[in-house]
Amino acid sequence: MEPEPEPVYVAAPLTGVEYLEGENLYLAMPAVSAKIDNTYSGRPQLALNDADIVYVTRVEVGLTRLLPVWHSRMPEAIGPVRSVRPVDASIVDPFHGVFAFSGGQAPFKTAAKATGLVISDEDTEMKNETYYRESTRKAPWNLYFSAQKLQELYAAEQPVPQAGFEFDAIPSAVSQGVSAKGLSVKYPQLKSVWDLGTAKFAWAEPLQTAWLRTQDGTPHTQFGGDQVAAKNVVVMEVVHDLSFVDPKYGAIPKAKLVNNEGIAHVFSDGYYLKGSWSKGESEDPIVLATESGEVLKLAIGNTWVEMMDVPKSVLKISLTEAVTE
Repeated sequence: MEPEPEPVYVAAPLTGVEYLEGENLYLAMPAVSAKIDNTYSGRPQLALNDADIVYVTRVEVGLTRLLPVWHSRMPEAIGPVRSVRPVDASIVDPFHGVFAFSGGQAPFKTAAKATGLVISDEDTEMKNETYYRESTRKAPWNLYFSAQKLQELYAAEQPVPQAGFEFDAIPSAVSQGVSAKGLSVKYPQLKSVWDLGTAKFAWAEPLQTAWLRTQDGTPHTQFGGDQVAAKNVVVMEVVHDLSFVDPKYGAIPKAKLVNNEGIAHVFSDGYYLKGSWSKGESEDPIVLATESGEVLKLAIGNTWVEMMDVPKSVLKISLTEAVTE
């Protein structure tokens, strides 16, 4: 009698979570990313805890919008979807797949199209009936789409996302960093706070150590009531270009990512480690490194990236022993 073959596991490229081969069919499909509102009127958003990575990006008048990337889990509905901004193309480019937004100014849409991703908005998808307006929400915070339909529709046109961050069961912050209990990022018009706690993630049975998000003094919850939770929080110090000025809203910030680098503050499993981030061309992923130049590995699981504009935003870190800025 021949022995049973050893099980084969594959790791999700954007989280490092391992699945039995063939168990997670989404891993063979393209990613779906979207520009999501983050104002009071746009919350609660849908399916943020299903995203592999969520980027917090600066927009005009000191506000932020979110850019989540879904791959290893694909929710039925996503929203509220808002318009594209100048930094988005350089964020989504390495992930391939579908990029969804509601519209936007011509130069921002042109940059997004130049990535080669499938560009999806309410107009292009009208014939496919993948977008819809939610009657219980007011415009412009009522545009949603079916991520599963979009992924299936364009599966043959786009490759799976390339891995960017690296992951380990013992992340670099745990092996090389210091114990931390929280952090906050003060943007010009809002404050993001992450406190150490526990959360139930879909890919793990027991409760996991996690960072729980609060925004402007209120727990940040997704639709359904669950608080936003992350295994990793990465705060990137990024210089922003303010040269594009909208006649109505003023300067529209663009994080300068391409061929650039800066300081990265990494929080994983209750620990903090200072390192650096770097990015080559638009299609290249963001890479994290320790101060000694080694690859900075994250905890296995989902990641939120707060793109802090320097010097306008302020990071505060709550360590177990002391508080630093």
